[in-house]
Amino acid sequence: MKNIWQYFFAGVIVAIGGMFVSDFAGDFFNGLGSYGFGCILGICMYLCIVIVTCTGIIVTKLDKNTHFDGKSDKQSE
Repeated sequence: MKNIWQYFFAGVIVAIGGMFVSDFAGDFFNGLGSYGFGCILGICMYLCIVIVTCTGIIVTKLDKNTHFDGKSDKQSE
């Protein structure tokens, strides 16, 4: 149960970080036509970074779960 709360709070922090990135991008990319277009671009960039990072974490965890059997050269799960 402790891990669930850690992941929940990490998700809340990531969501709050996304709001700040979106606001910053809205101001930074103000030449796109309006503040809204800059915010959309910012949140899309942030979403791409989060997806790539989470995929990397999942793949790393999957690689750690496979191990070699000492009696043979075959991998077991």
